[in-house]
Amino acid sequence: MKLTHYLLLLLCLCCLSCGSRTDYPNLLVKADSLIDARPDSALTLLHSIPPSALEEGDRMRHRLLTVEAECRNGQMPASDSLLLPVIDYFHRTGDVFWEARGEYNRGYILHKLRQSGQALEIFQRVKIQMEQCGNTWWLGRTYGRIAYIYHSQGMYSQADSLYRKTEQLAVQVGDTALWLETLDRRSVHLIAQGEEHYREAETLLLKACLLARQKKLVKYQSNCMETLSLLYSYMQDGEQALRCAREAWRLEPDTARRYMSSLLIGEAHYKLNHYDSAMVWLERTVACRPSLAVRSAAYMRLADIAEEQGDAEKALAYQKKYQQTENELTEQSQVTEIRLTEQVQTHRQEQSQMKRLILICLAAIGALAVCIVLLLGRRAKERKRLRGQMDALMKFWWREHRVLLSAAPSVVEPEVLLLPFNEPKEVHPLIDFDDLVGHLRETELYAKVTRILSYHQSYNDYEEHFTVEDQNELLNLINRFTDGFITRLEKQVSLSEKDLRFCGLHLLGLSTQDIAILLEKDRSGVYKRQKRLLHQYFPDAGDEKLEKVLKSIK
Repeated sequence: MKLTHYLLLLLCLCCLSCGSRTDYPNLLVKADSLIDARPDSALTLLHSIPPSALEEGDRMRHRLLTVEAECRNGQMPASDSLLLPVIDYFHRTGDVFWEARGEYNRGYILHKLRQSGQALEIFQRVKIQMEQCGNTWWLGRTYGRIAYIYHSQGMYSQADSLYRKTEQLAVQVGDTALWLETLDRRSVHLIAQGEEHYREAETLLLKACLLARQKKLVKYQSNCMETLSLLYSYMQDGEQALRCAREAWRLEPDTARRYMSSLLIGEAHYKLNHYDSAMVWLERTVACRPSLAVRSAAYMRLADIAEEQGDAEKALAYQKKYQQTENELTEQSQVTEIRLTEQVQTHRQEQSQMKRLILICLAAIGALAVCIVLLLGRRAKERKRLRGQMDALMKFWWREHRVLLSAAPSVVEPEVLLLPFNEPKEVHPLIDFDDLVGHLRETELYAKVTRILSYHQSYNDYEEHFTVEDQNELLNLINRFTDGFITRLEKQVSLSEKDLRFCGLHLLGLSTQDIAILLEKDRSGVYKRQKRLLHQYFPDAGDEKLEKVLKSIK
């Protein structure tokens, strides 16, 4: 284990041994910063953080970073299912960057699982999201992934333009790792285009090796050496191919992942006709249990060597293993195609169900709209019929009344003088309206008034409304606490119900602005209504305010 691992474990143990609480969010940030340059150290640090000690958001970031670090260390998951709840969480919380990063790792996993079509679709979506949040660093990496998929599918022209775009972004943000990775892949892209591009690919790879050595990025230096060895094998330069392959094998820190450099060393020995050495290295490659493609290449070359040495039995055995590996590769490719087809069919079924559901909803809304129109038309006809009956009745009454008025009286009745009868008037003392407000403050209705005014003052909007039922309840409460004041007011002034409710609000001791808020009206409209009531029902009030006039009534 590296020294860095021990230092990180020592740091975690020190944090746990302290009496103070461990700052796990900062440890997550530290792990995130290590993922690119030292993924093994980042994974060790992430494993030291208990997810149960994190809040939901940090717990989701911890899961995402753990999957990403495992992928960087070659520990590929069997599917992308671990990332689906993470992506869904960040989508629901509106965190575009972390949602896009989760999608990026999901696309990376699917591409490694040979689901290139779905991976490309995901990376295209990630590109848009990274452009939205303005993260150029991750945007460059996304372009690199898209270019790599195009290259692996033989779409070289699209891949070349995307590789150049990736290289520009890597230089722009100073992402040396991405720049090295892009140079390596561009060189592979040039090698695939043919012999006339070999020198350009060699120039790019030597440039990348020098940069990786200067920046002490051993992993990228090893990758570039492997690609150089492959290039020199194509150029029939066995000595250079062997030198670069040995350097790549030496630089690879993980002995379990040296199968690629072992394959290249064996290939270089084969080019130099060192058959015994080539067989040793190729058999070592197979023993590492590499991918099917690497095993297939190793078995093919082992069969060639056995045939060159005249060992027909061994050549046939290696040839059978080669064919078996090729069949597995074909089956895997077919399984991938079947999965992609199933996913497309599932997506189409979901779209069909969604369309059917939308049509059902639209039909229901249309039926409801037709019912509402028919009901409103029926009510309009009923109102028209009642209005016609009322007009006919009024015409009949007016006609009969005019006949009665035009007829002369037949007998002159004697005039009877009645003495006036002075009925004693009931006198009520003035009401203490401050005491009334004190009683009202103890009611739920007054609490609702307070909530409406407070919310409107804070947000200039309404969460609750002071309805007509609330206004009628207010009149009932005032009547109860003042021994029938509202009833007397109605008898003395003959106010309409609407005006009576309006006057009731003035007995709460509210300002004109507060009354306008409760009625959801403009303040100028409330002023006009106050003036109208004073002029119509209290002409002797002069310049007095409506509140004072109402409170002066006995």
